[in-house]
Amino acid sequence: MKYSKSELLKFYEQLVLGRKYEEKIIAFLAKGKLQGFFHLGIGQEAAQVGVINALGPDDYLVPTHRFHPGLANKLDLKKLTAELFGKSTGYNRGKAFTFHISSKKDKILPVNGMLGAGIPEAVGYAWALKQDKKDAAVVCVMGDGAASEGNVHEGMNIAALLNVPIVFYIENNGWAISNPIYEQTKIKDLSIRGMAYGMPGVTIDGNDVVKVKETVEEAIAKAKKGEPSVVEAKTYRFRGHFEGDPCFYRDNKEYEEALKGDCIKRMEKLLLEQGVTNMQLEEIAESVQKRIDEAFDYAENAPMPTPEETLDLDQVYATNLGGELL
Repeated sequence: MKYSKSELLKFYEQLVLGRKYEEKIIAFLAKGKLQGFFHLGIGQEAAQVGVINALGPDDYLVPTHRFHPGLANKLDLKKLTAELFGKSTGYNRGKAFTFHISSKKDKILPVNGMLGAGIPEAVGYAWALKQDKKDAAVVCVMGDGAASEGNVHEGMNIAALLNVPIVFYIENNGWAISNPIYEQTKIKDLSIRGMAYGMPGVTIDGNDVVKVKETVEEAIAKAKKGEPSVVEAKTYRFRGHFEGDPCFYRDNKEYEEALKGDCIKRMEKLLLEQGVTNMQLEEIAESVQKRIDEAFDYAENAPMPTPEETLDLDQVYATNLGGELL
């Protein structure tokens, strides 16, 4: 096997962290301790953790508002959670929430709250890297619904024309709000859209964290050589489009079938076959839960921004970059 047991255990820990982090969000929303419009990625952890592990130290990520499992494994958990609470100790001093969160230090570029609008921005970031002759690439995340937005096609066309170092990563969870993928498009794999712009594309099992990591790594390596591409990871969201969505539009049989492919259960099965014990898995889950609980305790007790901070123009205009300008 290419990966050691310790490496596989690391992937497992990250998957569990992503799942439990969002379960904590659900619990706090139910208690009224957290407010906001949350789009959760439960069920999509492998599709996100794989990307995080594929990034090199100089590579950039443009995530989406449904990327908590990935960000929880990339960013400082306490600062991330404080941002979700709108606290002044958050990454963007409580001004970004999940729709615009970013961290220049961690090379997380600002999320754009408008569907598909982040793609041409990501192309601009990649063009800047090329202009500066930096050995780095941008991985731009979008959902299957966003992949049909006009901005996306314009961005892909420009990226291919200019040979910028970018990977267009489609996290296809099968649903664009309440619209199933088969009512969105006639094509089977969204990755083939890259062909229209002279870019290669590949579709993979988004519930296989190792496959996601390796595929995105290969795409990043090609992007740095001036070969942008499209990677589509097929996965499934277990929750509704947003937290509170009753999902009346979804067939229970489809949901139950999707549960059988749960990325965490798949990794547990693999680890048990490698000789890992159930006790070891439980210890990882307990350790992860402790970290999450500490992060939420920190965020709960962190200060809210003062009126002066809220109106500080230097913060307002620099907040998306963690208080720094490009």
